[in-house]
Amino acid sequence: MPETTVTRGGQITLTKKIREHLGIHVGDALMINITGESAIISKRDPSVFDKHDFLPKEFDSILGKHRKRPAKTRLQRLGIVS
Repeated sequence: MPETTVTRGGQITLTKKIREHLGIHVGDALMINITGESAIISKRDPSVFDKHDFLPKEFDSILGKHRKRPAKTRLQRLGIVS
């Protein structure tokens, strides 16, 4: 398992082997996910944000029906207020 040291400024260096394996280049955005006492570093995949067709075609009309109900009715349906 590759190992690195944290600098005085809190920075770490990703070795060339790691950068090449993950396809990381200068300026790439990395995501750091913290799970308990561990940190998982991964390259952000910008194509995740390119999805435009994940909502149903009738979503606007469904949303419109729900938005026309009074806020109290929506909150009651969700069990937030009685």
